[in-house]
Amino acid sequence: MKEIKRPDGWVIQEIIDPKTGERKNRYFYKRNRAPRVQLKSKVAQQLAGYSLIEKDLRNVITWLTEIDKLHPRDSHKSKPFQASPNRETFNIVKGLYVASLTFYGKCFTSCDGRRVKIEKSIIDDKFKEAHEDIMHMRHNFAAHSGADSFEEVKIALVLHPKVKSNMKPEIFRELSQADFKDSHEEDVRFLRLAEHVRRKVISKIDSLAERIYEKEIRPKGKKYWYNQAK
Repeated sequence: MKEIKRPDGWVIQEIIDPKTGERKNRYFYKRNRAPRVQLKSKVAQQLAGYSLIEKDLRNVITWLTEIDKLHPRDSHKSKPFQASPNRETFNIVKGLYVASLTFYGKCFTSCDGRRVKIEKSIIDDKFKEAHEDIMHMRHNFAAHSGADSFEEVKIALVLHPKVKSNMKPEIFRELSQADFKDSHEEDVRFLRLAEHVRRKVISKIDSLAERIYEKEIRPKGKKYWYNQAK
């Protein structure tokens, strides 16, 4: 069980069934158990979908921040494509980058379990080019192997330096794959883009929550909802 204590007096207990994985929440205010009613309206489902999107964007921001810790920004901000012989570190960097591309892209694509997606029209003009570049990387680097040279392998036959040698020629595989790509402009880099989109999603979440309260909750009155919670 995970317990979250909020500064406003609310305590949330998150309980996950170890066998089924089902999550159940219990709520308390100043040690008193609070009634709970699950909302299933269309708008509530939209709010649920945007909440999942916001969580994905939080993950993206966490992973990109971790990349900055592993490979400080000052050491590479003038080099959009990154690869390094330090494979111990950069295998982790690549994994975090691919995860970031995948989860960011998921926010803008249709998903049966969410019923909502972000439209790129919510993105400010300042970030539109950066967004298109990230989606391009998602499609051609993380999800598929596209026409762009984000990865390639050349097969080379290498001969002994001396023509009279009887040594068998070697066949080498010259593999190249970028670890990550980012804008050299600080204010439109991937991390800043993800933060920008998350702020837009939070604004949408707040708007939907207020709409649910004003259109669905308040008109029915307090007594109705306490009865529903029984």
